[in-house]
Amino acid sequence: MSTPTIPDTCPRCDTHEVSLLTESPVPGHWSMYLCGVCFYSWRSTEPGYATDPATYPAAFKIDPADIPKMPVVPSIPARRA
Repeated sequence: MSTPTIPDTCPRCDTHEVSLLTESPVPGHWSMYLCGVCFYSWRSTEPGYATDPATYPAAFKIDPADIPKMPVVPSIPARRA
């Protein structure tokens, strides 16, 4: 059984912090990857528009510099006194 090739670039934020999240219970069927910057995850069997940084929809791209400024959704309510 061969080790899956981990993509070197996240399709959503174009960073290089991609890791193997998990693999199919049936060896060799699919692998799942996770971006350590924007937390986008995808399976190796997804279509190119969801896995290839060059064809990932521009409207859904994320600039890593904007991540710290993004609101927490859902917001965390204040503690009751």
